[in-house]
Amino acid sequence: MGGVSTRLVAWVLWWVGLFWLWMLLAGDWNRIEWIAAACAATIGATVAELARTAVGIRYRVPLKQVAASWTVPLMILVDFGIVMWVLLRSLARREIHRGTFLTRGFEAGGDTPDGVSLRAWTVLSAGYSPNAYVIDIDPERDVVLLHDLVPYRRSEEPA
Repeated sequence: MGGVSTRLVAWVLWWVGLFWLWMLLAGDWNRIEWIAAACAATIGATVAELARTAVGIRYRVPLKQVAASWTVPLMILVDFGIVMWVLLRSLARREIHRGTFLTRGFEAGGDTPDGVSLRAWTVLSAGYSPNAYVIDIDPERDVVLLHDLVPYRRSEEPA
């Protein structure tokens, strides 16, 4: 019974996430949008769970990394300021600022469900930064490839 309950919990989580994503993107809170969100979430959750089951992927939410990511929304604001500063400076000087590719050490977690979840969460949460984003994570060499517009270590977190 554990397999069925696990699938049901995963389906419900997909449904809730997709429902609220629809409502966020629709931006209109009326009966038609609520029904459309419920229908789209039902279809999306079913397809996602069927695909996950067919492929046999197991994943876990890396709670330690999720808790450590509380600064991400604040860094988005700081990084926005950095990007605007670079844009204004580039306009004033009439030169293009291209940024830098960097590699950093990163405990990738190997080829385990925990490692896959850690890498997925890192790419997701570090990707919100407008100043730095993850290009690739190499689990064999335990390194992450990043692109920074302006090298600023705090923009790269949690990578």
